[in-house]
Amino acid sequence: MIKENAKEYILKNGERDILIHSDLLYGFKTRFESRNQFLEDQYSILKDICNSLNIIMPTFNYDFCRGADYNLRLTDSQVGTLSEYFRKNIATWRTSTPVFNFAGIGKNPLIDLYGAIDPFDGSSLFAYLYNNKGLLMHYGSGFHTTTLIHYVERISNVLIYRYDKIFRGKVIDFNNNNYKCDLKYHVRPMGLNLNYDWDKIENDLIKNNIIVKYKQNRTQIILGRIDRIVDHWLKRLNDNKFYLLDTETFSIVQNIYNELERPFELSDFE
Repeated sequence: MIKENAKEYILKNGERDILIHSDLLYGFKTRFESRNQFLEDQYSILKDICNSLNIIMPTFNYDFCRGADYNLRLTDSQVGTLSEYFRKNIATWRTSTPVFNFAGIGKNPLIDLYGAIDPFDGSSLFAYLYNNKGLLMHYGSGFHTTTLIHYVERISNVLIYRYDKIFRGKVIDFNNNNYKCDLKYHVRPMGLNLNYDWDKIENDLIKNNIIVKYKQNRTQIILGRIDRIVDHWLKRLNDNKFYLLDTETFSIVQNIYNELERPFELSDFE
């Protein structure tokens, strides 16, 4: 039933692309004889649910921030076994952005960019999905794993509790060409526990019919249109720039902000 509900939602709301975050521990159970067959089965389930939409998955790897090169062909995904299986066996493209890169099928909607890169600006995949009414799906994974929230923070122009930090390194494209890259990443303040109120955030979206959540035993699927999620969060942040934070974090951040009387900067914490 959960599968049919998800298929129906996508049929009514999907236009071209769907971004999928996955956690196979809470995916559909299947009979399989090998790890590879299990991954094949899980991808087949998703492909069936998504109908003809272009599937996109995050293939994030945070080693660039620790000095490693980002190699579009070789750098693995650190955000799940299905994501890595998809990158290696299914995807026809991968974005050139270090750390926050994505892989997908069909034609790469983005131009490869090198040099100075902001992973959450108007040239990012998040912006593309927002502008083209892409869908967001969480297959098994909790809503707290979505990185769409960082795109919203960036474009909101009210972000005060993160600050920009530049990570420099090398990007190697599919043709083995090397490029220098400065990644502009708005990071959590060093030494500060920065937590979001995910229960409130998720329930608010469900209450306002912006996302739907289907559950069956341990399996859950969350679906929503990215532009509607983004617009809702922007409105909430315009009303309250601390909206996304949990109570404890809000108290800490507000005290620091009142003392500084300005948004946080790198030199305040590092």
